[in-house]
Amino acid sequence: MEHEQIEEHDPLIRDYSDVVQEGDWVILHFADGKQVFGQALKKSRGKTPPLKVNRRNYVTSNLIGLPYGAILELGKKTLIPLPDEEDLLPGMVLDDAQCIDQTNDNRALVDDNNSQALKKEDLIKLRQEGTHGSKIIQSLIQNSATFDSKTEFSKAKWILRKQLKYQPRCRLVSCTARTVCETMYLKDQKKIMNLREDTLGQMLSYANICAGRQVLVFETALGIVTGSLAQRMGGYGKILCLYSGQQPSCIDMLEKFNLTFSENHSIKWLHCEDVFVNKKEYPEGKDAVAEDRDILKWPCPLQDHTRKYVETMTDDKDINSFLTKRCNRFARKLTRTSPLEAHSMLLERPSDSLVIATKHDPTETLLGMLPHLGPSCPFVVFCEYMEPLAHCLLELQKNNLAINLRLTDTWMREYQVLPGRTHPNMHMSQNGGFLLMGIKLDPVFGVNEMDEKTRKEIREQMGGRRGKKKRKTPDIEQQQKKHRSD
Repeated sequence: MEHEQIEEHDPLIRDYSDVVQEGDWVILHFADGKQVFGQALKKSRGKTPPLKVNRRNYVTSNLIGLPYGAILELGKKTLIPLPDEEDLLPGMVLDDAQCIDQTNDNRALVDDNNSQALKKEDLIKLRQEGTHGSKIIQSLIQNSATFDSKTEFSKAKWILRKQLKYQPRCRLVSCTARTVCETMYLKDQKKIMNLREDTLGQMLSYANICAGRQVLVFETALGIVTGSLAQRMGGYGKILCLYSGQQPSCIDMLEKFNLTFSENHSIKWLHCEDVFVNKKEYPEGKDAVAEDRDILKWPCPLQDHTRKYVETMTDDKDINSFLTKRCNRFARKLTRTSPLEAHSMLLERPSDSLVIATKHDPTETLLGMLPHLGPSCPFVVFCEYMEPLAHCLLELQKNNLAINLRLTDTWMREYQVLPGRTHPNMHMSQNGGFLLMGIKLDPVFGVNEMDEKTRKEIREQMGGRRGKKKRKTPDIEQQQKKHRSD
């Protein structure tokens, strides 16, 4: 009972909603395999379009309150929700059994572009008038001179192709580590270093990512690894994320994960110089950011010029919106961790896990970050090429820095499953990158201090190496001969 009461009042526990809320990022899965990001907003004036599909901007205010998994159809300017019994593809006119047992054939068909009576101008006019896609497809069938002479299988393929063009539909999907990685992989896999969703799942598992741990991560995959770590840990623990440049470049991608305040607050940003240049040097001098933060008090009083500006407003909605934005800004300022504090967190205690997914040399990166990892703790290094990881593996074995070293590659292929037409997809990804994983040895007690002579004596006492028969000494052979003669 006490455990249940603690969970009910835990401010970090959040029940993920099954419906879309205002401000949430969503993913739209289309029937042709395309995936698009969108944000559910009531008003988008003065902002970038919340959703853009095929060079058209769509309003997303009607997405708020819809359950995830709902089917939507693209209208003229909005997304139209469909009943629950609808699917991504409209009801097929033809049965799959007819596609196998067929009597017609296509030997008499001639592709001369004269079989369709409707012209391009007529189709454009129908779409501008707002004619539904199903009626346009029916008009195309009625005005086709060769449709009836086609095979049943050809009719089904033709109808499917027209449905994807004139009656596009999509499925509403929530943003998780798997769906975000899959969408970015289809959009531009080079920007995320060919990181596939199955490889990302192995990274989280082999690094033993869970709540309450301190994870040290360095990535250049647009923040997909950092967002996945924060979403999996749920706000419990710390994520010490390294970045290069003037500021982190993956803030926009982290917004697409719909992280809570506690999950965002668990990410501590560290400059890479604090690890690779200023090694084991505690920050000196005053922390100006922390001093400015400590001066603030909550609730923050309004300043004179801010109070005068609020008094000039007449609309209550504008006043509430302005004060809400001001409260959020001061709340972020009060809870923001300064760079010097993050550096102190790195040096106070070793991290429990280490995750690396960068375009830099994995050997130099791992050797520079390995001193900040605790003994007997796992590490995972991702690279889109095998040769750098093979060199890193040999370096770790040479210096006796880790055990249980493994260099793996994942191969995944999708299959089309249809009656009489089940086969692997022709288009597939070659690989999702390579992983090097292992467990760090203790720098003091993790080294074998016995010399070669001592190891040989122990092997002779234990019966030699494992798997080999024990060698007989001369004394034992003489005793056996004497026993046989007797």
